[in-house]
Amino acid sequence: MDRFHQKSGKMSQDEIREESLLATALDHVARFNMHPWGMHGVAHWWRVRHNGLLLAPSTGADAKVVRMFAIFHDSHRQDNHADPMHGPRAAQWIERVRLSDGSEHRSADLPDDSFTRAAIVSLSDAQFAQLHTACTLHTSAIHHDDPTIATCFAADRLDLGRVGTRPNPKYIPIDRAILTDTVIEEAIARTNSALNWTDAAEFTRTWGLVIPDRHE
Repeated sequence: MDRFHQKSGKMSQDEIREESLLATALDHVARFNMHPWGMHGVAHWWRVRHNGLLLAPSTGADAKVVRMFAIFHDSHRQDNHADPMHGPRAAQWIERVRLSDGSEHRSADLPDDSFTRAAIVSLSDAQFAQLHTACTLHTSAIHHDDPTIATCFAADRLDLGRVGTRPNPKYIPIDRAILTDTVIEEAIARTNSALNWTDAAEFTRTWGLVIPDRHE
């Protein structure tokens, strides 16, 4: 049996409570003593979410996987530098959640809320494999044939301006007919404006946070 195979949870295939997933991700950020609004924190995650959902209708990516990737892909960073194992750590954690039974004897780093576990368990085997692979490889692989995984890579790399690097189409695995110069320039503009471009009310409704006056 595929090690990712699980019976579907009660949560529908499209329903996820992103505010619960975000709270869980921020618990990991706090555990690793990372700043939640640092260069790899919440503002970056929101821009990755936006980039991915912007591309998904054209690439055919699974929007649910893209949304979960945005929240979890950098949640296990231990520093703001290379930290090459942060993606695999996030993927391994997601796998532990999926395979856990929700008992009181579970590992201390597994989520207390049922919504986060339900969201991960509700993923089909294919969706879970996409999320797991995207988290694992998002800093180590340039291309991927799966459109959802490729879109996750692209969504993250379109926000490279935050570390002083201009997004380069050579390293963004999306067809240039989709990844136009306009798409790149607009992504750079969003990065440069932190979260000033977004609807603050939508951000709060979706993730349950208020955008602070100063953020990256």
